[in-house]
Amino acid sequence: MKLAALQRGFSLVAAIFVLVILSAIGAFMITIGELERWTTVGAAQGARAYQAAQAGIEWGVSQAVPVVTGQPSSCAASTGPFTPAGNAFNGFSITVTCASSAQTENGIPYNVYAITSTASFGTFGSSDFFSRALQVTVTSAP
Repeated sequence: MKLAALQRGFSLVAAIFVLVILSAIGAFMITIGELERWTTVGAAQGARAYQAAQAGIEWGVSQAVPVVTGQPSSCAASTGPFTPAGNAFNGFSITVTCASSAQTENGIPYNVYAITSTASFGTFGSSDFFSRALQVTVTSAP
C-alpha cells in the first residue's frame, strides 16, 4: 500500500508533458503553414509582376516599331507609364523606357531600340513589395 501512495500523481506529470509537447508541435505546424502560404503568395505575385513587365515590353515594342509598313518608328511614343486594359494587373505600376540609336548597315539606315519595362506592386521595403524588370533590344531594320 505504501508503494502505491508514493506513485500517485505520476500520470498527471506525464499527461502535462505530453500536452506541452503536442502544443509545441501544433505551434510549429502553424508557423510552417503560414510560411508556406506567404511563399505561395510571393510566387504568384512575382509571376504577376513578370507578366506585367512583359506586357509593358510588348506595348513598348509595338509603339517603337509599328507593324504597318511605312509608319514612322518612334522611341518617344514608347516611353512612360503604361496602364493595361482590364483588371489583370490592378495595383501594379508599369513604367516603360526606350533608348534608340541610329545605325547603318550596307548603306541602309535603321534604328535600334533598347526598351526596358519595370513593373512593381506595393511599397518598397515592405513585405508585400514585388518588382520585375525586363529589357529587350529590337530594330526597325528591313
